[in-house]
Amino acid sequence: MVSFTSLLVVLAISASSFASPVNSAREDDVFKSSVVESLSGPPLGWTKDESEILSKSDLKILLRIHLVQQDMDKFHELAMQIATPGHELYGSHMQQHLIDAMIAPKDESKDLVMQWLEGEGLGDAASLSPRADSIIIKSTVDKIEKLLKAEYTAFIHTTSGKETVRTLEYSLPDVLKGHVDMVQPTTFFGFQSMRSTISEVHPVTEEEMNTDAVSEVAAVTGCTGSTITPKCLANLYNFASDTAAQTAGKFGIAGFLEQYAIKTDLTTFMNSYAVFANKATSFTCTTVNGGSCPTSAASAGDEANLDVQYGRAIAEEIPLTYYSTGGLGEWVGSGTNTNEPYLEFLNYMLGLADADLPNTLSISYGDDEATVPASYATNACNLFSQLGARGVSILVASGDSGVGDTCSINGTKQFQTAFPASCPWVTTVGGTTGNTPEGAWTGSGGGFSYLFAQPSYQKAAVATWSTTDTAHATYAQYFNTSGRAYPDIAAQSTNFVIVVDGSSEGVSGTSCATPTFAAVVQLLNSDRIAKGKKGLGFLNPWLYSNATSGLTDISKGKNTGCSGVISGAGFNAVAGWDPATGLGTPNYAKLLAISQST
Repeated sequence: MVSFTSLLVVLAISASSFASPVNSAREDDVFKSSVVESLSGPPLGWTKDESEILSKSDLKILLRIHLVQQDMDKFHELAMQIATPGHELYGSHMQQHLIDAMIAPKDESKDLVMQWLEGEGLGDAASLSPRADSIIIKSTVDKIEKLLKAEYTAFIHTTSGKETVRTLEYSLPDVLKGHVDMVQPTTFFGFQSMRSTISEVHPVTEEEMNTDAVSEVAAVTGCTGSTITPKCLANLYNFASDTAAQTAGKFGIAGFLEQYAIKTDLTTFMNSYAVFANKATSFTCTTVNGGSCPTSAASAGDEANLDVQYGRAIAEEIPLTYYSTGGLGEWVGSGTNTNEPYLEFLNYMLGLADADLPNTLSISYGDDEATVPASYATNACNLFSQLGARGVSILVASGDSGVGDTCSINGTKQFQTAFPASCPWVTTVGGTTGNTPEGAWTGSGGGFSYLFAQPSYQKAAVATWSTTDTAHATYAQYFNTSGRAYPDIAAQSTNFVIVVDGSSEGVSGTSCATPTFAAVVQLLNSDRIAKGKKGLGFLNPWLYSNATSGLTDISKGKNTGCSGVISGAGFNAVAGWDPATGLGTPNYAKLLAISQST
């Protein structure tokens, strides 16, 4: 809880921020519209489905009109103080109703939007969201097209076959400028799983598991053959030293895109590969936004099983929840064209009571930052900042394309960055491989955001890197040196053994690193909670100041990318922080000692 003095400040800011509604003017003057967002074409990988003819009067849509929230900068300052060791507010995690009071939109914003909707005949179809920050409209595509002066079209993803209905341009009344900062679903096409397409999923062979095989990962106990298992990680990251089974707290894993974690596969995995004694420990599946929790192994998703199996194997007996989030944000022939469910998931999490929130949340989904509308990314990042202030440690995969694949944005050569990896309010996990010594994985996503400024907690580390690794100067024209830099940390990312539909498979990607590091963080959080302390919450100020000695610095290898576009592109792993492996990989015993003294 924040102090009484801080609470008075919060409420005073909130009370002073409300303005009276503007006087009504002639409707045709007030609601003159201008284009707000316009894309020259769909994002890379998407194409218009010319074969599909939409029945727009039958196809329903759920539209979210997000209202501008006040004093977000003041809230961010407070959230950073809560996360900064040594500050008097450190660990004073806030309740959601206090956050909402501090950043509530103006009454005028809601009134203007409702006046506009009523004039368009959609007043009865609109309602205020539970946290009073959005107007939600349930209507049909043809009516929303008229409202937004837009044209919705069917699109299909050329690789996954995913279908969706989106518009490349929409307009809003000029009078809503400063009152509305996002309207979706419009121009945002959605996220993908951060599982490597460089190293494809493949069956695990006897040769890979052969303990006598010559391997680059054979220097650590349990790291035999060419595969990674929980036993290897337990010794590599020193959590095998944790002999007292942790049970306190809650650990969460986010699931999207109809990826399902299956308990029978987890049982097989735990019996074959788990380190800790209680191999019967399972997980709870909670549905979000109309999601589901199938039990058949035939429904297993590689991503979901990977996340849950390694999260479960490392996090001992700590209660684990898999949040199965429904809605692909897609349209399939009939039904409803919905929001891409990421915002729905984050709003669901913020709606949970304090006692129901996980202490640590692992997220292995994202996309090219350039394909995410700035309004969407900003709103999602603001939601992350609120979760952090509530006491949740959020770990996100950095991506699997190094510094990019196409490396061309609107015809300009530049490194690509990923979102939400680039959000300054999450802890972003890059990838490593081997341990003789452990080095950067070539696919480890890393770079500098073009949307978010570099936060104060990492400026010194990034400045040191810029003078330590002079090789990056060759490529400085291709990235934004003043942007939020990532990853923050890293972990193993190649050839993890998982069980899918009863059979062992090998997978690679920062989707492997993220639940691994997240589970280690949950062990730290659970230890604190068991001792009567608060969880660590938003991690980054702690990581960049107090915790660096608890991380193993990685100074071998580099991430790569931009093949055929920018020769030699990538970042080297060097002493200290770098944009390939961040601050390094975890040493649980050292991090535990630091956490206990913070």
